[in-house]
Amino acid sequence: MAEPVLKYEVKNEIAYITLNRPHRRNALNDELSQALIDVWPRFEKDDDARVGILRAEGKDFCVGLDLNPGEVKNEIPHLMHQGYPRNGTEVFKPLIAAVQGNCMGGGYAFAIRGCDFTIMADTARLGFPEARAGISIAPIDYVPLMPFKISLEFMMLAYKGGRFMDAQRAYQLGVVNEVVPEAELLAAAERWAEMLKTIPQLYIKAIKRGHYKAMHMEYLQREMDYVHYIWPQQISEERKEAAASMREKRAPDYRKAKAKKTG
Repeated sequence: MAEPVLKYEVKNEIAYITLNRPHRRNALNDELSQALIDVWPRFEKDDDARVGILRAEGKDFCVGLDLNPGEVKNEIPHLMHQGYPRNGTEVFKPLIAAVQGNCMGGGYAFAIRGCDFTIMADTARLGFPEARAGISIAPIDYVPLMPFKISLEFMMLAYKGGRFMDAQRAYQLGVVNEVVPEAELLAAAERWAEMLKTIPQLYIKAIKRGHYKAMHMEYLQREMDYVHYIWPQQISEERKEAAASMREKRAPDYRKAKAKKTG
């Protein structure tokens, strides 16, 4: 049997959520994005897990969206973005990222914005190569609480400028919580997990709710509104029937559309 693209294992009240496409440098294709969508409610409901560690197999944490033909079909809009954990609204248990190698594009979004704490190997680097690939992206929304000058540098140089950021500079800017030798990466993440296990879960839930509400990411909410409310209407049989009835200058028959949907 083929290895799963995302592994989930609980040991000693820690859920290890592991990206498992090392042959593709853990690039995010449709299968991995869907697996991430599914894993967060599983983690939140898992009574055996108090803390989660998001990690990756291989040399790189994640190099972003998989650009190989056929890996991202775009049949579901913003599928990768739907895989981000909904911190403070649906995911309240603490999440720690353990980052090695390259952490780019969507990988950055999961490791930095998507996790409450980020531990980075001293040889790792962050970046957004989207400009080189011709991928349009919305303005960054992770840094509203950073000091003005620091957030401005990050925005202009490390993000839009396309310059990769090494681990020490990421730590100086407050983007990551700790930098350790790569051989100690998982052990450091587990050390943070052990600290978090000593804190009452309802206290953590309250803190996460308040923190993420304060830095609510409006454009992501608009994106999810599109996914859940506008996109279903755009691909619905009723919309197709409405358009057909206008072309054919007749009254729409939505019973026909309902029959197609159920059939």
